[in-house]
Amino acid sequence: MGLHHVGLAVSDLSAARRFYEETAQLEVLPGRTVCPDQPVQPVDSLVLKAPNGCLELMQFEETVPIDGLAVIGPGITHACFQAPAEVGLFEKFIQGQAKSVSIGEPPIDLNGQGVRYAYARDPDGSMFEVEALDVPQFEGPIWLAHIALVTPDIDQAVSFYQTLLGVAPYGRVNKVMGPRFDEVTGIEGVRIRAAWFNTGNMVLEFWQFIQPQTPAVPVDRAFSDAGYNTFALEVGDLEAEIQRLAAVGVLQDAPMRLGQGMKEVFFKDPDGNVLSLIETNEAAVLRVADLKQIDWLPSPARPVIKAL
Repeated sequence: MGLHHVGLAVSDLSAARRFYEETAQLEVLPGRTVCPDQPVQPVDSLVLKAPNGCLELMQFEETVPIDGLAVIGPGITHACFQAPAEVGLFEKFIQGQAKSVSIGEPPIDLNGQGVRYAYARDPDGSMFEVEALDVPQFEGPIWLAHIALVTPDIDQAVSFYQTLLGVAPYGRVNKVMGPRFDEVTGIEGVRIRAAWFNTGNMVLEFWQFIQPQTPAVPVDRAFSDAGYNTFALEVGDLEAEIQRLAAVGVLQDAPMRLGQGMKEVFFKDPDGNVLSLIETNEAAVLRVADLKQIDWLPSPARPVIKAL
């Protein structure tokens, strides 16, 4: 298993491609991962590949720029780019018309561990994070490190994703707070609970804001709304996963959808976030087996399928 791709609805595909491809040094893959019978079809899409993960940009007829999902959620709030500190990735994004969410002098040194953090929004208002590393543990200039889901009930979210992934989170913290976190989030007096799952190639990060409180409401967004609209987990045997998850009530009556070298089922987590399970073959545009793995973190999910 691994994180196959993250979906991002954009108002202008060409502009979004320039913003992310050039600044984050991402590779454009030929073809698309979107299934032809997906419930809502984009008018165009493309896949941007980092060494370990992929961002799929989708433009819909009705997608328009928005103010952006609040930092406190709920929903898929951001994707994170990691880069060596000397790259100056955050500054490059700002030069490319990103707007900083973090205050003070970002990127912010939280704890003296050689990592500096900053949040910003792209021209559509979608938020992303930059982590500047003094000593990167990965190969390649820039990695797509994680996606973040903000939930009003982190215990429920952890239970659901632990069942889905088959592993416990490799880290949990119940009291994230302090002036440096205020600067990163741009929120005064912030207090957060957090958890992290290693999917193999990327991390799923979960936040629950205690102060200010994450609204206890379902995620309510159209698939075409600007912002992160879905993410996909690749599995080796989709039918077996459907049976396993149906037996524990995680996945019910989800229709199978077919695409180029892939089959996929969409469903929602308890908060209402849309996600999917994908099985691929050699004809697929993208396979998790072709991506680099995070081998310095504990507890990866089930092994990804081997490349053919």
